[in-house]
Amino acid sequence: MVELTEKGLGYFSIFESVAGVMPLDYIESENFIIFIINQLQIGKAIGKGGINIEKLSRIFKKKVVAVADSSDPEIFIRNFLKNTNILSIESRDVMGENEFIITVDERDRGTAIGRGGERIKALKELMKRKFKSNIHLRTRRILE
Repeated sequence: MVELTEKGLGYFSIFESVAGVMPLDYIESENFIIFIINQLQIGKAIGKGGINIEKLSRIFKKKVVAVADSSDPEIFIRNFLKNTNILSIESRDVMGENEFIITVDERDRGTAIGRGGERIKALKELMKRKFKSNIHLRTRRILE
């Protein structure tokens, strides 16, 4: 769990008042805020038709994303990159440090990286905080 600043406590409070769910963690960038939510409460957090996320986006004046938490790093990565075609996730131990190599379809590279690299930077930060792991992104062209 992240050490919360006054700003972070405010974010958690607003999220809970709108969605009825307390986030476990969050990460903020220039264009979005990603909240990590208990996987059993993700549906409630999002709300019917995404209504809670829409309300939160208006309040924060940024895109808000809710990601289901998992204690399994591979599942966490898949939850984080939900709208990306992940071809494989390899776990490697490199000089005593755990690394995950995520291979995505070449067409989904931009989605996985995000505008200005924000999405992949957020995932890297969360993986360091949560699992003390590094990630690397690879692409593979799929011939049809």
